[in-house]
Amino acid sequence: MLGKKNGTTRTVSALYVDIAHGKGGLAKGAMIIPYNDEHMPMKPDTQVAYIDGYSFDFPATDPQSPAYFQKVMQSIFELEVPPPSAGSAPFFAKAEIFALPDVTVSRARTGASRLRRTIKTIAEWANDQILVVCYTRGHFTLESGGHLRRVEAGDMAFIDLSQEVTIEAPEVDNVGLAISRRRLEAIIPFLDDAHCFVREQGPLTAILRGMMEEVLSTGASVTVVDARAISSAIIQLAASCLEARARQQVEGSPGVSIGSLVSLKAAIERRLEDPELTPQALIDEFGIARSTLYRLFEPLGGVSTYITERRLHYAFRVMVDPQQPPQRISQLAFKLGFSQPSAFTRAFKDLFGLSPKDVRTLAAQSKEREVELMADRDVLQFLRPISRAPAGDSGPNLLDAST
Repeated sequence: MLGKKNGTTRTVSALYVDIAHGKGGLAKGAMIIPYNDEHMPMKPDTQVAYIDGYSFDFPATDPQSPAYFQKVMQSIFELEVPPPSAGSAPFFAKAEIFALPDVTVSRARTGASRLRRTIKTIAEWANDQILVVCYTRGHFTLESGGHLRRVEAGDMAFIDLSQEVTIEAPEVDNVGLAISRRRLEAIIPFLDDAHCFVREQGPLTAILRGMMEEVLSTGASVTVVDARAISSAIIQLAASCLEARARQQVEGSPGVSIGSLVSLKAAIERRLEDPELTPQALIDEFGIARSTLYRLFEPLGGVSTYITERRLHYAFRVMVDPQQPPQRISQLAFKLGFSQPSAFTRAFKDLFGLSPKDVRTLAAQSKEREVELMADRDVLQFLRPISRAPAGDSGPNLLDAST
């Protein structure tokens, strides 16, 4: 979305709304506007720079609210709202969003809806952030890769925007984060494995949720200098919540060593662009028996399959990342160990359902779509900057008012 500071237009890189499923209902959820610029703009009326905050309100009284909200959501999710029926409440959505360095914090209240992130959406909009969602009222369901998980109020769900997912919920309240993948990956490697991980409520999740709510209560008065420290603390807490994921995976595989599996996976990530990376190369590098290597990767579909899929996921990210220099598909295929570009294209399409050419074409249009979205008056009319409250007053909670 956009903000005007000192006569210049500032783009907020993406917009997120989380959703989930209730009994027979569709879903709704949290909303986040990630913002990763190196420097936040100075408020024109003061010598101190404060973080930016925005609110939006798509009222239930406006029959166009679902359509306008769909425009807001299109860069992150495909939004589905259940059709009006006897006894059902009209759709609505309202939220507050504060942008810290590498982290966006949000609080939302939304009507029932369903959110779907597909390979096409991922290719169209370059966004691979990690969402952290906690519902404070209601529940939601996550579906990815054929696995369905119900998430209760108070639990903390981690969603990798570089992967497909469907989220459904009835009318809900939630708080959420959108975290820079770069920052989180520096602490917790293999973030792909964290997709749809749910950390059940406990002391650690309660502290992280408390930090989110405190930022939302005081956000308009948080300086950019303080925001950096707050952001780092939030990212570290989120990473701590994810440490249980590695233990959870290994505990389900008898005889598997955490250290050996992590070391092998790290070596694979380092050598994805090495055409010589093979199971035999890992055996030679680590001095382990072939049977041991195969046993370690058996729960992951086998070592050869794991290497191929990691290479294909890497290729997908390279193709949709606007910061990556352009390269021929054939060049990328050879670099990733494929003997023929046709073999690479076939494997890529089998995994993602789109050819490398299709993905590249969709990604090439992402900047144009982002500009169009940010200039859409139908969307901008619902966004309002959150003003800084007087000293000693944290300001009103914009979601306290009844829908």
